[in-house]
Parts: sequence; C-alpha cells; structure tokens
Amino acid sequence: MRTLRSTLALGMIAILTAVLPGCGAPSQPQIGPPAGGTGAAGDLVEGPIPFDGSRAVSVATSAAVKVRYRSTSGVDDSPTVVSGVVFVPKGPAPDGGWPIVSVGHPGTGVRTECAPSMYPDLLGSLATVIALVQRGFVVAMTDYEGLGSPGVHPFLEPKTAAYNVIDAARAARQVVPDASPRWVTYGYSQGGQASWAANEYAAQYGSGLDLLGSVSVAPAADLSALAPELANGTVTQDQIVLVPALLQGLETVHPQLDPADYLHGVIAQRQQALLGCGGADDEARAEIVAAATPADVAPATAQAAGDLQRWLSEAALPQRRASSPMYLAYGGRDQTLLPSWTAAAAERACQLGDTVETVVQPNAGHEDLDVFDRSVQWIADRFAQEPAPNSCPG
Repeated sequence: MRTLRSTLALGMIAILTAVLPGCGAPSQPQIGPPAGGTGAAGDLVEGPIPFDGSRAVSVATSAAVKVRYRSTSGVDDSPTVVSGVVFVPKGPAPDGGWPIVSVGHPGTGVRTECAPSMYPDLLGSLATVIALVQRGFVVAMTDYEGLGSPGVHPFLEPKTAAYNVIDAARAARQVVPDASPRWVTYGYSQGGQASWAANEYAAQYGSGLDLLGSVSVAPAADLSALAPELANGTVTQDQIVLVPALLQGLETVHPQLDPADYLHGVIAQRQQALLGCGGADDEARAEIVAAATPADVAPATAQAAGDLQRWLSEAALPQRRASSPMYLAYGGRDQTLLPSWTAAAAERACQLGDTVETVVQPNAGHEDLDVFDRSVQWIADRFAQEPAPNSCPG
C-alpha cells in the first residue's frame, strides 16, 4: 500500500486528511486513480474512500481506505465486484516500492453485512492488520465475494477466495502507485484456506504480480473427513456450529444440495443465528451450541452423506502445486479443524513438490496459536530473498 503522485487532486488530499486527523497533506502518500480502469481484475470500481477506523489506525498508517474492486467467481468464472480495505505504512516507500501483504480474514459470518470493512475493528482482524502495517507492509484485506457486496458468499469455496485475495493485491497497487508487485498472502482459518488457495492459483491467475509465499494458520484446507464424522455422530461442538455456513457455501457450487438433508432439531430451527456476523450473535450461538447434539447435523441418508463427502473432497486443498513457498501452522488440539486433517493436507502438498515449513503447536487449539511473530519473520525473509525453510521429507 502507498506514495505521492502529481495527479493527486485537492479533494483526495481532503479525504486523506479526514482519515488522519491532524496530519497535513505533505505527510500523505499519493493515492491512486479514482474508480475506472479497463475492467480488468483488480481494477477499482469504487473508492478509495476513508476507512472509519480507530485512533490505532491513524497512529500506525499514513492512509487507510475502503475500495470496491473487480474480481472473478471461482464457481463459474463470471466477473464480480468485491469490497476490501487498504492500509499504507508511515514514511516514504522503500526502494522497489512497498511490499504487499494480502490478508485473508477468518470467518466472520456469511451474510452481506458480515464484511469486515464495514466495522472499525474489522470484525477482529484490526490488530493483525496494524501489526503488519507497522512492519512496513502495505496491507490489503478482501471482504470476500458476497460480504459487503451483492450475492451469496461462497463460504470455503477455495478458487473464489484465491481470486479475491489475489485481486486485493492488484487493487492495492492501484490505490498506492508506489506499491511493489512483490507480495505475500497471510490468512487464518477461512483466511488460511484462502491464502493457501491463492498460492496455488497465482501462477494461473496472478499475472502482473510476484507472489513470494503464503502463510496459512489453522487453515480450513480439507474438510472431507467431516462427512463421515457427521454420519457417525462423532463431530465436536465446534464443528456443529460450522455446518450451516459450510452447507451454504457448498450450495453455491452444488445447487442441488438441500440443507434439510443435514440440518435438524435446534440447528435447523435456529440456523440463521449461526450464519450471522461474529460477535453480534455470540449469546445466541452459545445457547444453540449448548442445546445441539450430533444428531442435529447428521446426514438424513447414506446418499446425502456420500454427496457431502464428495463435494468436500472436490473443494479440498491442495488442488495443484503451489507457485511459491508456504508457511503452515496448526494446533494439536484444534477441535474445529482436526490436526490430522491439516497434517494430511500438508503431506499431500509435500508430495506435489511444494516447499512447506510446517509448525505444529501440540497444546494449541483453533484460536490460541502463538505463531504470529514467527510467521511475520517468515514473510520478511521472503521479501529479503532468504531461502525458504522446508519441512517436507527428502
């Protein structure tokens, strides 16, 4: 994200001053052209406009803006419009331009109003974004298709997520002319899947950019083993909460899916509370989780169980060899995305010839991994062109 350009209009200077109260125009980076472009992926269709953040944003950044940019559906390759945010570090751009980190955020819900860019705290991702900006990276964070924009959010559809993350990096370069084409992607949980998928699709889809690596923390890489656990009644409470959103995402790819084949009892009756935005319905979610049983998410027939396993397998990562090194971290006590699932996905990535540094914290669950500083150092090493560590055998 970020530097000055002679075409910067007085109106944009006023916008940036509004974003950072008390900061004069001379300290601002130049922000790129208004909406327009050629209609290519990553082109802005709206913005940049000020992001209404906290004082922490103004202290850490020289500009923070919201954008809407062009992207592509991974379901049918149709053009889409996706919203997101771009944050610019303080100070002048380094030689070669600001390096970019495109962030895939964790799950925030599947409704349109669950777009992080609509909230001052980015629905929990602000601390991550600020920490990355303070380390000298332009940070772009997509909302993902269907969040903050019309349409249904294709939750955990990896190709769409990959395209949205890649195009967020392109959009950042339009916002900040001094941004480099060199970029890395970072994500946790749903975002970990998006980051991993972006690495796999960058060679095909990411022309004009130079991806140096991806960070995936507790990624939703492969959920195919969830189907037999649903059928056997061995799912965890954390997984039960995930099922309604997972089915909605699968339904965007497989419209023949009938949620009634999988949702029963209290989950069927109150599924809307489980599809809402993170934080807004926490009390309702807790009540539902306390009342739910594995029977409430059991496939109604063997055919439904088989369909679900097939559909989840089709969405599983890896799908192809990654285009750059990967950093993968997960917890040994993760009750949402079981460690055995992630370990198996990592093993398949190694078999494809990927370079993967795998970090396992045996006592960590899904939300208490302590790997951020280490992963940021890994990102810095990629921009410094250090050799990437590899945990794969041989």
